Parts: sequence; C-alpha cells; structure tokens
Amino acid sequence: METGISAMDFGKFHFGRIEIDGVTYERDVVIDRGRIRKRKKKPSKRFREEFGHTPVSVEEEILEVPTGRRT
Repeated sequence: METGISAMDFGKFHFGRIEIDGVTYERDVVIDRGRIRKRKKKPSKRFREEFGHTPVSVEEEILEVPTGRRT
C-alpha cells in the first residue's frame, strides 16, 4: 500500500545531536507529519524546576525526538 510518505533515515545520534536524512540537528526537534522543526519548549517550561529539565508535556501535543541538550 502506497502512503505517499517516504521513510526518514535516522543516522548517528549522540547526546545533544541527532542526524536525520543527512542533516545534523543540535537541538530538540519535532517530527510533525513528515516535517522536521525545532521544538518549542515554552508550554512545558513550567515543569522544569520540578524535573530538573524541560520534559515533554501534553501542552506541547507533539512527537519529540529528544537530543538530550538543555536550553
């Protein structure tokens, strides 16, 4: 069955870095319907003190690929 969506190629990844389709990202990214964009952490910032980092919360409504890098 053809979906019209091609698979992404996830290459090397290390703490703070991930490679997707040959492009290296040094920040948290969101994959939304096949598009890659920077993660907007603002909705989850209020949880930072409690967890010691900015966790993904339901307010973001995203699928996240965390790099482990803190901002």
